[in-house]
Amino acid sequence: MDEEKIIQHMMQIGINKYESKAYIALIKRPGITAYELSKLSGVPQAKIYETMNKLLEKKLVNIIGDNPTKYIAVDFEDYLDNYKKSVSKTVKFLKENVKEVNSNKKVSYMWHLQGKENIISKIKKVLSGSKKFIYLECWKDEYEFFKKELKELEKKGIEIVTVLYGESDEKIGEVYLHEMKDMDKDAREFGRWFTLVSDGNEALFSVFKGSRSQGIWTENEAFMLMAECFIVHDIFLAEIYKKYRKELDKEFGPNLKKIREKVHIG
Repeated sequence: MDEEKIIQHMMQIGINKYESKAYIALIKRPGITAYELSKLSGVPQAKIYETMNKLLEKKLVNIIGDNPTKYIAVDFEDYLDNYKKSVSKTVKFLKENVKEVNSNKKVSYMWHLQGKENIISKIKKVLSGSKKFIYLECWKDEYEFFKKELKELEKKGIEIVTVLYGESDEKIGEVYLHEMKDMDKDAREFGRWFTLVSDGNEALFSVFKGSRSQGIWTENEAFMLMAECFIVHDIFLAEIYKKYRKELDKEFGPNLKKIREKVHIG
């Protein structure tokens, strides 16, 4: 029998080292005094009486005599059964009541995401939790990658609006194609940007750039408004281009090149 392992496990359920040592010693030699127990267990004499009082409080020992005081160990299986019932009640109470505690002050923070896998995992979590709508702006690569999740949302009747960089054979929900002239060059230099807003509750922006991929997730309302405006702005442009492409290309060049050349986005 490995007593050290037993002691370690007893400590995990709130019985400290001295209490565990004293209890195990008392199993071996029931009906002995605290003084005798100190010698047998290795619990310092200066600590043995405090230890026995704690064991009495936890109902792990009983007193069988008072001149001198002697102790016996309570059946440990009974103790564990009672402990389990007590913990189950506590867990049930906390599950039912802690969620009712509500703060009037909502704290918004930015969750920084590093690495492609972490970003993908967070995007999937946001998508799976969506209840009403998804606003999305992304490149074909990511659109194809998350197609399964988007199809599942569409089946549930969730509104999906996407501004898409590149062409896809299959369009899910409402899709607006972004003008692509020179955009591949920007993506190679800066990475493929990805913007997601879910239900007006969560927003995520990321850049996929190999090992340097990174992103931000937040519930911050200002950030969400900025993300929504970014997507809506590109929807406006996509619709305007459908109707006035020739005029725009003539005035500003393909994909507003003359304007974009004046603005450094990096």
